[in-house]
Amino acid sequence: MKILLTNDDGYKAPGIKILERLLLNYGEVTVAGPIKNMSACSSSLSVHDRVSYKKIDSWHYAVNGTPADCIHIIGRGEMKTIPDIVFSGINYGSNMGDDVIYSGTVAGAIEGRFCKYSPVAISISSREPKYLNDIEDKVNFILSHIISQKLKSKNIYNINIPDIPFSKIKGIKYTMLGNRDISLKPDLYTKDGKLSAQIGAVGDPLKSSKRTDFNALKSNYISITPLTINMCDTKKIKSTIFKSK
Repeated sequence: MKILLTNDDGYKAPGIKILERLLLNYGEVTVAGPIKNMSACSSSLSVHDRVSYKKIDSWHYAVNGTPADCIHIIGRGEMKTIPDIVFSGINYGSNMGDDVIYSGTVAGAIEGRFCKYSPVAISISSREPKYLNDIEDKVNFILSHIISQKLKSKNIYNINIPDIPFSKIKGIKYTMLGNRDISLKPDLYTKDGKLSAQIGAVGDPLKSSKRTDFNALKSNYISITPLTINMCDTKKIKSTIFKSK
């Protein structure tokens, strides 16, 4: 299996190195990561300028762009054939609910949607994880589940791992996206007549009785949310056609 791996934290981030090491058990792994942290860049493609990148060795590339750039340039340019599957992560910090709109980690996986197998984004719920001593057990548990199924749908599998010991993880739940409350207000500044702002923090998860990603992690389950590209609310579509006069 030919695997292409990216992230949004940068090609030197510890999460991508962990995931690369474990993915080598399943095939050939090419790594294409951003040169710098590109968190919250969403599916941005650098279409207005040429994107510089460097080939570190035959299997590793550092791209001066976004995770989507990484998959596009290396997967469609440097690699001789389209990879069988794209992985993105491991991101330190959750990507649940509304987060997927902004997530560079999820965006890296989305760019791999034309591969043979469904792309996968993996995040751990804490920006500063406390339980990394058994992270390989957690990720191997996920990989054995995902890769054994050989999923060929057009879904993007967004996976979030609770930051708890592996012994306390109850299993895997397939979930829907939860929702967050509105984000906090930005902090506004004025200095020397110039305006600037610091983006406000994300809102808290909204309470729900549904099978959401937030509830799964709260109950000590790994969450797998199958995302789709189709953002259309099909329930709102009516068969009636309103004709102009």
